[in-house]
Amino acid sequence: MDQPAPFRQIFWQSWRDLVFVHWAIDPAVVAALLPPELEPDTFDGVAYVALVPFRMTGIRFVGLPPIPGTSRTLETNVRTYVRRRGAAREAIPAVWFCSLEAESTLAVLAARWGFGLPYFKATMQYERATATDAAGGALATRMAQSERRWPQPAPARSLVDAAFAADAPFAAARPGTLEHFLVERYALYARRGRKLLHAEVRHAPYRIRAGALRAVDPGLVVAAGVPEAALGGPALVHEAQDVTVRIGAPRAAG
Repeated sequence: MDQPAPFRQIFWQSWRDLVFVHWAIDPAVVAALLPPELEPDTFDGVAYVALVPFRMTGIRFVGLPPIPGTSRTLETNVRTYVRRRGAAREAIPAVWFCSLEAESTLAVLAARWGFGLPYFKATMQYERATATDAAGGALATRMAQSERRWPQPAPARSLVDAAFAADAPFAAARPGTLEHFLVERYALYARRGRKLLHAEVRHAPYRIRAGALRAVDPGLVVAAGVPEAALGGPALVHEAQDVTVRIGAPRAAG
């Protein structure tokens, strides 16, 4: 098992109003999306792909104040879970981003150049509201929409409309559970040119609660190369409480 390099923070961020929508998927479908150095990380032999809308705030370099007009953005990412090819497990479980949409043009350009991440400029909306279920219970609703503008392939869009029992508690996922496998990941891989990069993030463990989809359009997942027919069974939906995040510097993997 590889040991992580020393952590060197370069950014602060806060991630707010996170909603995770996960689909079970054949590992072979995920493998086709990955560079040759990586393979799908699975839970009980099953791979997962996720659509994750949220708000990003407090974006700034370490030791510097926020740059006006660049400290916040809406974001929606399509992600899956990976490990180095042939590794039984990783020292820090990792994510592969198939795509990331953001409102901020500067964020898109900086992330593409600095991390090699497949960011896209998008028009986005995010709404928090309350509703009532059939039994009269209070619901917390989250609705996020995204429509890609550039670069190609565009247009591509997504919709997540999810509801959560307003009085349902948030709790940390227990180690060994599917929920822990899905959300407790503190590293990413990306490709910049011919080079595979690795970066860490650090934040307090997520506190999550389960919910249900009222509507979903997985268009961004399909645009990333996952056939809609490959999305197996009902989606798993979770909301996470806000976290303050330390973003580490990317380094060459391996």
